[in-house]
Amino acid sequence: MRRFFRAEPNCLIIYNLTERMTAKISGKNLQLLNQWLGTGEINDFLKTLSERGFIDLGINDQEKEELKQIVERCFEVKAPLRSTSIPETMNIELTTRCPLRCPQCYCDLNRGQDIKKEIALAYLEQAAELKIPFINLSGGETLVYPYLMELLEFINEKGLQSAIAISGWGFDFAKLQELKRAGVKEIYVSLNGSTEEINSKSRDGFEEAINALSLLKADGEVDYYINWVARNDNVDDFPNLVNLALSYGVKGIVILELKPDADYNLQASLSREKFLKLAEYLKKHDQGKIRIDVEPCSSPLRAYIYNYYFWNRNTGVDKGCGAGRNAMAVDVNGNLIPCRHLLYPEKFERIDDYWWNSKVLDKLRRFEDEREEPCRSCYLNKNCVPCRAVADKVENNLFSGNNCCPIGRSGN
Repeated sequence: MRRFFRAEPNCLIIYNLTERMTAKISGKNLQLLNQWLGTGEINDFLKTLSERGFIDLGINDQEKEELKQIVERCFEVKAPLRSTSIPETMNIELTTRCPLRCPQCYCDLNRGQDIKKEIALAYLEQAAELKIPFINLSGGETLVYPYLMELLEFINEKGLQSAIAISGWGFDFAKLQELKRAGVKEIYVSLNGSTEEINSKSRDGFEEAINALSLLKADGEVDYYINWVARNDNVDDFPNLVNLALSYGVKGIVILELKPDADYNLQASLSREKFLKLAEYLKKHDQGKIRIDVEPCSSPLRAYIYNYYFWNRNTGVDKGCGAGRNAMAVDVNGNLIPCRHLLYPEKFERIDDYWWNSKVLDKLRRFEDEREEPCRSCYLNKNCVPCRAVADKVENNLFSGNNCCPIGRSGN
């Protein structure tokens, strides 16, 4: 069982990396955990943690002492405004190269550049030191990066969780075996439609993606998912995509926010009608059949579907845009950026120095204090931090909300 323990202000976070689950322990429950560490008395709360794979009740005295020290830090550690004390997720842009030319692509593929291996490894070393559990490797096309396997091996050796996004290009049985030997934990296949006709409106490589899903299903040893971008031209097809995912044994579907393309255009953005259609489908979907996750960037959608009569489940630092709140990125030049869609490169030798002292991150964390209409008057505004890349690239305003939400664009 791969676990990570992290001290946050008045809170212990336990990451069960094997099962992709996270537990946040605070208040009375944190006291119960501390009591067990001090006396060895097993209470009902500890039994529940153990059953869910967050705690091993049989750990030795040295491991108990180490965990006790982490718990003690929960009452000492600080965090920047509206964020975790250090990132939970780090994305590394490995390359801007890609053999495909997807209509919705947001990368400048003409540069043809790779990140230097030494730079990537240096930041991964820091990630391990700082206990940043989730490492995403992306492109361009991730599989064209010449040192991919070496980075994956390093991530695995450090006990971190690796994830890669692929189009399916260059993916065959031999490549899958390489990835498995390197310790890859999750593979996300990009697919925007259940048919080539629908997929081709925004992506190339339909056959390559289907081939990748076939190989992953036949192998059955790696967790694999579909990345699906919600667009006005593919929402009607989403139920068919779910059925396709089921037929290929996909573990889950991740719904991604539509980002501006390389020319800063927002193609086929969701209308109010399509937004509501997708939201109603998700509200009724049986997660036991296949898991569907909405990425935090799609905060308006999350806030809408998680809203109930007296409360909203979309809360915490991951309720919306995570840039500077629980996530950051390294661009292909080795600069630190809020996310790979927010191109505000800064030079910092240390991730923690960047996290605490970046003026860009500080500005992003103050969105709630500066938000404009229609966000300011929206009944969901306390549970929504819409994608800042859309606002920044389309409206040249990090605090704007006009084009971030279909409800807002409709004037309602």
